[in-house]
Amino acid sequence: MFRATVNWLYRTGVKRGTTGGHWAWLIVALAAWILRRDSDRISKAPIQMDVKPGDRLMVTMRNLDTTADS
Repeated sequence: MFRATVNWLYRTGVKRGTTGGHWAWLIVALAAWILRRDSDRISKAPIQMDVKPGDRLMVTMRNLDTTADS
């Protein structure tokens, strides 16, 4: 539903902003474009797996900016 709403806002904003509507619709289209782009970037997880009740999962965080020597 989020994706459909953002797509509608983008299409409507571009259409109304470029065909004689109010300039604010172009701002709405720009905001929708940014939301759509960011949601694509966030939703791409490096690993996806199913976890069932009773399974154990260990998540380790590391800083990729530091080297192993330091």
